[in-house]
Amino acid sequence: MYIDKGKHSDLTSQLRNVQSWMQQQLLHPSRDVSIDDRIHSTSKLSASEHLAIYQRSYIARLRDCMEKQFPALAYALGGELFQNFTDVFLSEYPSGSYTLTNLGRHFSLFLEETRPDREASRKESWPDFMIELAQFEYQINSAFDERVSKDYQPSVSQNDSDLVLTPVLYLFRNRFPISRYYKAYIQEQEPTLPFEEESFAVLIRKEYKLGLFELNPAQYVFLSYVKEQQSVPKAKRRFLEEYSFSKKEFESFWNVWKRKWIEEGFFE
Repeated sequence: MYIDKGKHSDLTSQLRNVQSWMQQQLLHPSRDVSIDDRIHSTSKLSASEHLAIYQRSYIARLRDCMEKQFPALAYALGGELFQNFTDVFLSEYPSGSYTLTNLGRHFSLFLEETRPDREASRKESWPDFMIELAQFEYQINSAFDERVSKDYQPSVSQNDSDLVLTPVLYLFRNRFPISRYYKAYIQEQEPTLPFEEESFAVLIRKEYKLGLFELNPAQYVFLSYVKEQQSVPKAKRRFLEEYSFSKKEFESFWNVWKRKWIEEGFFE
């Protein structure tokens, strides 16, 4: 069988034009005179009515997907305001992927760009909380779906040199108590908007279950060093060089951290 490349190219171009037109109609509904040329009417529904069904179902699906990716943020903003933000976001950042997994990738950026006090010299704090919460929830979704190059088993060794951080591990340093707010939400405690308070947390995935743990500042710094150095002994040396702990003092609380973190699956 021989394929006419020129004809194939023309058909591909026409398909892309139709796809582009359909996407515009789904995201920006309008009365386009070409609707009747592209969609057939039936005895029961006009071309515009056929298209309207797709428009309503498509937007509803995207709204539902966004709410599932950002449930705590939807709760914090309130359903109506979250939907308003979502509709504008979907218009400005339409999905360019065959999967909706990454639909909310730029949502925190969008919230930063559209914050009501963007041009003000003195800014409100609540938009910062919403932006941090959006970043946090997107990372949780990403961590659950993240692929790793090999299977791994949690470590049971107490030898520092044997300890390697599990491949799906993310550290958070926030201006607000984001992880506590998130956990309170998923536990149906109906949290109120928090005041500004620096917080630290770590997210891990163990056997496709996510674990979220609060950290103190020293634990956050140390785990950051372990992740950067890819070595517990090197991280210990750096920590002792940069902070005024004696080696004996550090070892006393490192042994407590180590036992807990091995038990929770921080290391492979």
